[in-house]
Amino acid sequence: MDCIAHRGFAGVAPENTLPAVREASRRADGVEVDVRRCGSGELVVCHDDTVDRTTDGTGAVAALSAGELGVLSVEGSDAGVPTLAAVLDAVPPGVTLHAELKERGLAGDLTSLAAGADCPVVVSSFDDAALAAVEGFPTAFLTAEAGGAVDRASALGCSAVHPHLDACDDGLVSAAHEAGLAVNAWTVTGAGETERLRRLGADGVITDFPDCCLPVRG
Repeated sequence: MDCIAHRGFAGVAPENTLPAVREASRRADGVEVDVRRCGSGELVVCHDDTVDRTTDGTGAVAALSAGELGVLSVEGSDAGVPTLAAVLDAVPPGVTLHAELKERGLAGDLTSLAAGADCPVVVSSFDDAALAAVEGFPTAFLTAEAGGAVDRASALGCSAVHPHLDACDDGLVSAAHEAGLAVNAWTVTGAGETERLRRLGADGVITDFPDCCLPVRG
């Protein structure tokens, strides 16, 4: 099973920051981050559409420049909101970057940036239209529900389905594997969840905590 660091192991590091990504890359098979567009046009890595929850600033990501975002303090750290380009540079060749599209209209810029990256890139989203616009990179369909997930992922030409762990059961895993899809479940917060997913035959766990990877990588 693969260990994928959710927002750079958000349970132990300031989420979606360069320090989190760098440290997670030393411990995980993949790093997952959230991508949206900022006010100056660059793609940046931030989960929410505002910076209020995670930083000492306020306002919409879409209203702030990359420079303004970069000097904020994420979760009390010295790290700001990074650009996707900087995150891609921070991930080494042996680690996969899982880039979740939080908005439509990002696919072209994301794939242009990813084409120059040293690391493998998988693009994921809950949004069918956002995924359908991606060309030249493997994609993963994110879902909170099992029903119809495999069919939707297959119709979109995805290589994986990423279900919520509560939706990940024998039926979904079997159907996904029959369709040639990998299964990576989110968001794992305990080693017991990792073991359950291993028994189901899931291909990976997307987790906030590196300790949840110990049973996987031991």
